[in-house]
Amino acid sequence: MAIKTHQHITNPALPALVLVHGLGSAGTIWKSLIPRLSEHFTVYPIDLPGHGVAPLDDGEEYDPRSLAHAIVKEMNTTHGVTQMHVAGNSLGGWIALEMGSVAPDQIKSITALAPAGLWHEAPKQIYPPSIDARILAKISRHYMRLAYRLPPLKALGYKKITHLWHELSFESCRDSVLAMAHSKGYMPLWHGARGRKFDSHIPDHVNTSIIFGDYDRMLPEEVAQEKSVAPAHSNWVYVENCAHVIMWNYPDLTVDFIRRTAAAAN
Repeated sequence: MAIKTHQHITNPALPALVLVHGLGSAGTIWKSLIPRLSEHFTVYPIDLPGHGVAPLDDGEEYDPRSLAHAIVKEMNTTHGVTQMHVAGNSLGGWIALEMGSVAPDQIKSITALAPAGLWHEAPKQIYPPSIDARILAKISRHYMRLAYRLPPLKALGYKKITHLWHELSFESCRDSVLAMAHSKGYMPLWHGARGRKFDSHIPDHVNTSIIFGDYDRMLPEEVAQEKSVAPAHSNWVYVENCAHVIMWNYPDLTVDFIRRTAAAAN
């Protein structure tokens, strides 16, 4: 399975941290966090199949558990990394949880940021909740600077994702639009998640944090934050005035969550 890793290293002695993006995104979503995370980890943002620079192969299983296996294998074979921390957002948060189940001897901690998969009822709709953002991204990529400068257009693209859309930088918007518009794996990965929920076992020794914003419209509490589905030992945190992509709203706080979850595993 085509998984692409991007390595950021300042000190080879620092522990490995794998970063897993969400559906229609790419490893670039972590860009603003990399300098601070690199002070404490060797950082590996990954591109899921058909996202970022990773190709999309035919005949593969793209469910979250299979993707988790593929990421662990990529880290083992390409980088020789067999001990790692992992953080993920949205679908990436679900995949991060699955990594703790498929390789509990290798995953030291999990920081799941607004993870998908914790549904009350597994979604069965043909299209994901972000399909309108994908359509808009395909159109607006041709005039991004204009769309960014017009509040109604910017709101149309990001209001569902974050109520703090007006604070998003042009760079964040550009990266997310290009990632979404070019994500050939968007529907295949959605079909891999559709009709499923997280139901795997993560041993207690894998320190796990689950973090949701109190203003998450993509995965709201009444639909997709079922605690009984998550590992019983998880540390749940709710962030005030925060939406689905916490890295955009509070990058420093996100780094702190990842650091503290990892530190508690040592």
